[in-house]
Amino acid sequence: MKIKVITSYKPGTWNQFAKRAVESVLEHWPEDTSVTVYHETQTQDLFEHPRLDWVDIHEAQPELVKFKNKYRDDPVANGEINEIPNGVRRPGPMPSKGSFQWNAVRFANKVFCVTHSLKNSPGYDYVVWLDADTYSFRPMPSSFLEKLLPGESMLTYLGRGDEDPECGFVGYNLKHTDIQKLIDEWEDLYINDKIFKITSGWTDCSSLIHLSREYQKHKSVKVHDIGHASGVKGHHVFINSLLGLYMDHFKGKRKQSGTSWKKDFWQQSHEETKKIVELDYWKSIE
Repeated sequence: MKIKVITSYKPGTWNQFAKRAVESVLEHWPEDTSVTVYHETQTQDLFEHPRLDWVDIHEAQPELVKFKNKYRDDPVANGEINEIPNGVRRPGPMPSKGSFQWNAVRFANKVFCVTHSLKNSPGYDYVVWLDADTYSFRPMPSSFLEKLLPGESMLTYLGRGDEDPECGFVGYNLKHTDIQKLIDEWEDLYINDKIFKITSGWTDCSSLIHLSREYQKHKSVKVHDIGHASGVKGHHVFINSLLGLYMDHFKGKRKQSGTSWKKDFWQQSHEETKKIVELDYWKSIE
């Protein structure tokens, strides 16, 4: 299985955690795994590696730039609550404070990074999105990824029941017959402002799960939910799932400590994940 790992990072966070994430993939993932890092003219961070490519997302995706420029001064499109004349309106009653869950401008970056890679990865079986605040802490065998990324599923993600999925890790099956349609429809949400009609939120996770559910319902597309649908317990579903055998994800305030927390772990019922906390990496954290 030929896999490309992709990620992007906010300007100024390269040395904080993104560099560590990229280097850990190059070190611990199978040796035939390639990595593409999407950036925003952060040329000072670039370094060379035979399995590493860099893409300036603003140069590669002009439609993203158009969307961001169109809505950069609209508070509601940026997750805030101050409405402007002829501006975006959030569905339902306006709450008392803003929320990242409605920041369409911020999360559009991630969507256009993914769609660019899906359109420009000939010869690959899967593109795997990995957040830049992750760390691969031990060697990962190819057999693990082959199990994680089945050929019959269009997507592999960490479901959280009725909530949006955890999209720190998402696998996109390039061999699936509907993947190109998904790319076109996902970009169309932003190119033609349809993202603002989604009622559950405007993050990349919200727009992806919106399309995923449509494809499952109307096209009988299979997805591989390695989160709650697979019996994983806990809100920090990333490290409580099979991914926790090889990776950590520094969600939110965990970026400050550079690790997840012991209290993030729940008792799991699956044999493979029952003893995750006994791995050397997890035993070492406070």
